[in-house]
Amino acid sequence: MTTAVKSRAARAWIVTTLLALFMVINFMDKAILGIVAIPLMKELGIPPSEFGLIASSFFLLFSISAIFFGFVANRMSSKTVLLILAVIWGISQLPLAFWASVPLLYFSRILLSIGEGPAYPLALHACYTWFKDEQRNLPSSIIFQGVSVGLLVSGPILTYIMLNHSWHAAFMFLGIASVVWTALWWVFGSEGHYTANHGHISAVQTAQSRLPYLKIVTDRTYFSNMLLYWVTYWIFSIMFTWIPSYLSHVMGYGSKEVGWMFMLFTGINIPLVFLGSWVSQSMLKRRISSLFARGWLSCTFVIGGGLCILAAIFLVQTPVLKVALLALGFNLPQLTFVLSSAIVAEIVPDSQRSAAMSINSALATTGGLLAPALTGRLIQAAGSATQGYDQAFVVSAILALAVGGLGYFLIRPEHSKRRFESLSHEEKLVAANC
Repeated sequence: MTTAVKSRAARAWIVTTLLALFMVINFMDKAILGIVAIPLMKELGIPPSEFGLIASSFFLLFSISAIFFGFVANRMSSKTVLLILAVIWGISQLPLAFWASVPLLYFSRILLSIGEGPAYPLALHACYTWFKDEQRNLPSSIIFQGVSVGLLVSGPILTYIMLNHSWHAAFMFLGIASVVWTALWWVFGSEGHYTANHGHISAVQTAQSRLPYLKIVTDRTYFSNMLLYWVTYWIFSIMFTWIPSYLSHVMGYGSKEVGWMFMLFTGINIPLVFLGSWVSQSMLKRRISSLFARGWLSCTFVIGGGLCILAAIFLVQTPVLKVALLALGFNLPQLTFVLSSAIVAEIVPDSQRSAAMSINSALATTGGLLAPALTGRLIQAAGSATQGYDQAFVVSAILALAVGGLGYFLIRPEHSKRRFESLSHEEKLVAANC
């Protein structure tokens, strides 16, 4: 291996590490409002109903921003776009370190949603410019673990700062974290070589014309892959919204036990996602088709999650075993967060990758808007809390089984890639004859 190749490989992993840290800060930003809720509501006299609206305002422009910046990243370097997003995070958090009001809280959360809506797909897009297609699973899983680490550490770190200083100081910490990351990214961040803006792409890709996005979104692989992402986000959002309450109200654990159990509940996804990513990448290295190494593996993990949830509800009565099965059920599908984006990046032209990945994420995250609300309605309408939670979990499991099963029949990455190459060639011929 030459010195230049070693240097490029080292730079690729530095960029990957920074992108993982980017996601740590991203999810700490998401978690902070819930962590400081009690002193914040008390200081500003905010009733629970209003606080709920403030929390929901975060999603007001989330998906719209994801799509908008996805298209921007088609024409602008990923380094510049991510710098813009990090600056938006800092601007949204720092004012709350000095003063607060209800209008400022609304402004802060809505602005934060603009900066964080595109964060995950564009972080993966930036990563993909440094790795070949068959090498992308492992760095993708590392970036995704930034999500897990952010959620795991936000509780102890932000609670410590809040208790020893104030809830304002917690916002100050996150604002400074965004500033520090921006400086590091300014120095070390850069565009890799596997992008339409550099020479390391195939002659076929170079000749491609841009495809209509409607044809991309309605492609069988793209759409069914997005549905896997959607049902995973459905399950993911229920986990972080309702599982702590379930552990307390239904399973009967105390507050301290709930905190530790929830950390273990969410932390189990780290080895599961790494294992799934390693299996997928090993299959690709052995020249096994992406249909099996990515598509069917995602389907299997999603279906496995649904089966574990059903087993926890109908087959098990022992509390510890029930919680363990639910933890597997809610975390197994999260491999899709890694492989779904890899499938999109594999099948679409490089010049349209960032927009296609952002649209995929924007559509899929609507599951996070619907699932917690439906779960709340089921719990409220049920005869008991246990019955309501069970109904909500069973709905999630049935969705996982249905969408996972459908994916076996519809996902065909190689077929879709060839189709897009053919369509883009046809588009170029039409444009040349006009």
